[in-house]
Amino acid sequence: MEKAAAGRAETEAKLVTLVSDLRSKDLIAKNTSVQDLVHCTSGHLQPRLFPDQPMVSFMLQYFKRPRVIDTFVTMLQTCNQLVPSEFLINVDSPQEGQRWADLSWSTNGFVVPVMSYNLHELRGYNRLAGMARGKYLVLLQDDDVLEPADCSWLPRLVAQMEAMPQLAMVGLNKLQLSHGEGNELNAANFMDPYTSNHMIFAFQVDLAPIAIRRTAYRAVGGLDEGMSDPGECGIWSDWELSIRFWTAGWHVAYMPLVRKAAGDPSEPGGTHKPETGVRCWGRQQNLGSTVYMARWGAGWGTGPGKFLESLENYVRLMNLRTLRSQYPAGHCPFRKGCDLEGDPPLPERYRDYKHEVRPMVQA
Repeated sequence: MEKAAAGRAETEAKLVTLVSDLRSKDLIAKNTSVQDLVHCTSGHLQPRLFPDQPMVSFMLQYFKRPRVIDTFVTMLQTCNQLVPSEFLINVDSPQEGQRWADLSWSTNGFVVPVMSYNLHELRGYNRLAGMARGKYLVLLQDDDVLEPADCSWLPRLVAQMEAMPQLAMVGLNKLQLSHGEGNELNAANFMDPYTSNHMIFAFQVDLAPIAIRRTAYRAVGGLDEGMSDPGECGIWSDWELSIRFWTAGWHVAYMPLVRKAAGDPSEPGGTHKPETGVRCWGRQQNLGSTVYMARWGAGWGTGPGKFLESLENYVRLMNLRTLRSQYPAGHCPFRKGCDLEGDPPLPERYRDYKHEVRPMVQA
């Protein structure tokens, strides 16, 4: 009771100071009361201030891997001790529903299973993102677990995204700095001078794991479900989302924070099984790449074009202008050079971008 009374007195004192300050600056009428201000400011609530809100929503795409379930729950409960979190799972094999329901009960709601029916990656992640409460989403796949197991990487990830409000997505798996070779894919080449984290702005990053700012994900429409059939892999969708974030004014980066390990070494990844590999690396790759190149490349049946080359340069300049270089003097990690201005032409040996255009419609 005494602590509650002291807290109330402190809050009342802050309100008196605030109202006095507003009146002295003629920002409110002299006869405006505290209750008037309460009425005026209560038209919109800030959900982040609700009790028990997670900062991070871990989102797992799951299908018939019962031996990894306990590993994931233990790993992410450790993360929850460091950063308030929740664990959402798109359960594409609902016949396992009882086990997931029991886990939700035994973890006091930390585990949030969503029963689906073979939606798979794109639709599954979008469904989970619609339910997530965390400010940041961390997308996971059921054939990988993350190391270090103490989750020491998570506070650093959150700190980086908090420090950069335009940072929409952070890859934790792989990155690209262009279409084609010639750039050094090494995050150790750069450091954020404010957080001291090694990071690099990336042209594209790969699923998964991958971290995304929830507001940014929703603002650009999430993963493009038109790039994949239900029940199939979402190949090319991570690259497409990366370009869409950049185009919408957000930023994409890569951070070398985690290592991936097989969740169940006896079980191959879903896209590497004989019954699914051909569909993913064959038909789905063709479908995803066709959509990607039609939208961001030089048009139908072509490849990367001038737009993507200009974006490669934009990302290069972001790194050079924003981050602190860690590479040796006299060395440059970019194939377009390290000048801080302009868009230099690529060296002749790199012919990754097509400059003829085949638009979807001639008009």
